[in-house]
Amino acid sequence: MRKSLTLLPVLLALLGGVRPGWCAEQQLDAYNTYLSPPFLNPDGSGIAADLVARLNAHLEGAYRLRLRHVPRQRLMLAGMRNPAGFDGVGLLLTPAFVNDDTRPRFLWSEPVFHDYNVLVFAATAVPQLESVDDLRGLRFGAIIGYRYLNLERLLADGGLRRQDTGAERLNLRKVALGRVDFTQMNRLLYSAIESESEFAGKLAAIPEPGAPPFARRLFVGPHRKELLARLNAALAALPCDQAWRASATRHHIALAPCAR
Repeated sequence: MRKSLTLLPVLLALLGGVRPGWCAEQQLDAYNTYLSPPFLNPDGSGIAADLVARLNAHLEGAYRLRLRHVPRQRLMLAGMRNPAGFDGVGLLLTPAFVNDDTRPRFLWSEPVFHDYNVLVFAATAVPQLESVDDLRGLRFGAIIGYRYLNLERLLADGGLRRQDTGAERLNLRKVALGRVDFTQMNRLLYSAIESESEFAGKLAAIPEPGAPPFARRLFVGPHRKELLARLNAALAALPCDQAWRASATRHHIALAPCAR
């Protein structure tokens, strides 16, 4: 009889839809907006999947992230429209990429890693650039919903003719065929795509002049301070995580040294 009474609170909690504290793991969606290699490979693997797996390993059972792949425009127009109702985790972005830099609406983590962008031209038509002003008059292959910080002034005054598509590979195809003069993309994506047979020997990339490296971060809703603290603690453990270091080595990502 005593044993039954001991189990009663647990049974009542389960029947009432409340999970006892010892299994109170909160499931959250983690949104990746990079839909090309090496962030998302055809088999579902990639940097985003590696990151979510290692974060889950260090969240200590308090939260579990479920990876979701969505176009950035959809995330911005739907999930991010109401910051107070956003209960997921955004992956591998920086505030300016989602218009959250001047008046932040979300909470942003410590850096996951630092990265930079490149400009991609046809291999036979790479200009000598001293600044982005030297791009004036060219046709620019862009992505719907993407913000191009270093090119905003030229885009605003009509100095660049922007042509949008829905994917980086489509823009590379247009560059290779001469339908646009150049595109801009993350150096990780370019490195993963440039050697494909369709593009091999047809393209060339140069660092974007005047554009400093940027930090890729995670973000959460403004009401999720405790979640952000947990994520920052998990990120602090990643430099010593051998699986994450192996992923970073595969993708030529520089990590801080392990502090142990």
